Amino acid sequence: MANSDINSCLSVCTFNCRSFKSSIPSINKLCNEYDIVLLQEHWLIPDDLHLLNTTHPDFLAYGQSAVDLSTGILVGRPFGGTAILYRKYIADKIKAVYTGESRITGITIDTSIGPLLLLNVYMPTNYNDDISLESYVDCLSKLHVMIVESDAIHTLIVGDFNCSPGSRFFTDFMKFAVDNNLLTSDLNRLRDVVTYISDDGNKMSWVDHILSSTAINNIIPLDGIRVLEDIIVSDHRPVAFDVQCTAGSNSNIASTYSPEYSMVPQWNTCDDIM
Repeated sequence: MANSDINSCLSVCTFNCRSFKSSIPSINKLCNEYDIVLLQEHWLIPDDLHLLNTTHPDFLAYGQSAVDLSTGILVGRPFGGTAILYRKYIADKIKAVYTGESRITGITIDTSIGPLLLLNVYMPTNYNDDISLESYVDCLSKLHVMIVESDAIHTLIVGDFNCSPGSRFFTDFMKFAVDNNLLTSDLNRLRDVVTYISDDGNKMSWVDHILSSTAINNIIPLDGIRVLEDIIVSDHRPVAFDVQCTAGSNSNIASTYSPEYSMVPQWNTCDDIM
């Protein structure tokens, strides 16, 4: 956990919060415990992304909305969006990654074992039609491009993959992992896990996953992945894990920190020029 052993590991938590505004106390609690918190389905429009920076006094954030306001007309559904919250003390070791996709928010982190690409995902839902399958495969293709184009030597892809073992998208999910030399760290360590529970309790599945390159997988402790059962404000349960490396410490890599990415812009305070 973040405050107990900050000199030996990075602690990470992923959470499909199903509305940032209704989950603030729970997200704040996660920030107390972890160095990096990945959010899916924050449901914020672009003008509200600055709220991510108000979650916790020790955290900054980088996020994307599922809504396009560039034309002056609300386009898209607000029920989506991804964000990464991270402790201020590692901000100078972090650089935002442009994804061009609200379902994917990415950063690179200078770590003691080299640069790490961390991608937070909220993958398309299966509606049993061709469009949803095409959308899923397209999103996987975008992830592949980001991996190929990144200068990072390690990769972590974490979040809500909207597929569980045996489900429709699972074959494509596993093929993507193999093709990109990624290991299913959570599936390899846990058994019979449930990360999604419908509001009526009738549907349960394991859809939140951790994909990691070999070196990262090897430094995630065998007991270092856990589902947090005490956070129940959403239909998903947070998944937390520890990576036994530090941000920047003992690294010979120059900082990739860029001030313009240190926090989410406060769009609600901007005029037509700035």
